[in-house]
Amino acid sequence: MATKKSLKYYLNLNWSYTIQQDVYKKKKFFIIRVNELPGVCTDADSIEEGMQNIQDAITATIELYLEQGDPIPEPINKEEFKGNIAYRTTSERHYHLAKLAQQEHISMNKALDMVFDIGIQRLYAP
Repeated sequence: MATKKSLKYYLNLNWSYTIQQDVYKKKKFFIIRVNELPGVCTDADSIEEGMQNIQDAITATIELYLEQGDPIPEPINKEEFKGNIAYRTTSERHYHLAKLAQQEHISMNKALDMVFDIGIQRLYAP
């Protein structure tokens, strides 16, 4: 039987944030989102204030998840990833990647990183 994790456990996780600056009626403010908890965000006049406010939002969200018995998404532990990926693709895609690497005077690994970075930016662009 799985042990139920506590509110304290979740509050001590290494959550990641996206901080976006915006302006409304010539007034600057910051929007802070918790990447692992969709819909959990706050805004504030300063990043410091926003980071304090987001902790309250995280607490309220986790309490609600626990109360309803819903699964709680957890941050990914970056230390678990070593940077090695076994990747198979079509010969056509391999050819295009090799051509890109040659044009850019970079290794195939660097070319693949570049393509991934562009794709990830497009997926996560606000």
